Amino acid sequence: MINKRSLQNLNALMMLLAVDKYQSKRKVAENTNTSIDTVNKYLRNLEQNLGVQLVVNSTNGCRLTPRAKNIIAKLQDISDILDQIYNQRPEDNKYKGDVSVCLPMAVGTNFLLDDISGFFDTHPDVKITSLTTVESPNYEEIGADLAIVFTFDESSKHYSLLYQKSMELCLFASSTYLNKYGFPKDIDDLIKNHRIADSGYKYAKFEEWKEILDKAKHCSFSSNSNYAVKQAIKHGSGIGIMPRNCRQEDLVMLDNFQINSALPLYLIVNNNTKDIPRVKAVADYYRKLLDQM
Repeated sequence: MINKRSLQNLNALMMLLAVDKYQSKRKVAENTNTSIDTVNKYLRNLEQNLGVQLVVNSTNGCRLTPRAKNIIAKLQDISDILDQIYNQRPEDNKYKGDVSVCLPMAVGTNFLLDDISGFFDTHPDVKITSLTTVESPNYEEIGADLAIVFTFDESSKHYSLLYQKSMELCLFASSTYLNKYGFPKDIDDLIKNHRIADSGYKYAKFEEWKEILDKAKHCSFSSNSNYAVKQAIKHGSGIGIMPRNCRQEDLVMLDNFQINSALPLYLIVNNNTKDIPRVKAVADYYRKLLDQM
């Protein structure tokens, strides 16, 4: 029988889920549009009803006890059921509609949309709208369902982190260029005797590559278009840096010496749409793409 006490406990259990997510009662209060006093009251009453401690406070926020962790593992089923109820629309397919994905050009031009046909075979009524920006997207202003960014502030109220991946960068040149000029023996040889093609992206200027560009005798080509840099390298403009997974005809990866470089990539989701099935499906697809980078 559902009574007032059961309803209060249900609210408190949802608060407990939120505490596990945010690790902060203040953030729970902000995201549930209530006060810290109310959060404390619900959690205190739940602890009394269950006869166990559920939350441990600290100077850095709060955390759940092992008993509380066991409880929320069971609560996840309730949360999933609620999501299914909220997203039910009798007149519509839950996997039907538009999903917007925002990503920087450097990532977009290196994404090989593997098995995208298979994705649409499974979800024929989903439409992916890809929004490409020159620099890392300002996701707070754009408001896309999903975004891939180079930096992410986890205190964001509007977005949550789904996945993080480092994109390794390596040196590439065309086989024609290497047949004519040879492989650079080391960094010093690269700087003094080879042409360099460079992306104009600020975020790609990690320290070692900046030093190479500053000292290079022959910087032959630069563009803020990753595609243009790829084409320039392909046609012999020089040696450039691109993601390791770059698969392009007539390009050779220079693996005879290492450039210490990796760009962090963050797949984030809009908190207002993250539980919609079609958004979850597209998020899973892009996560698999990131795994290939």
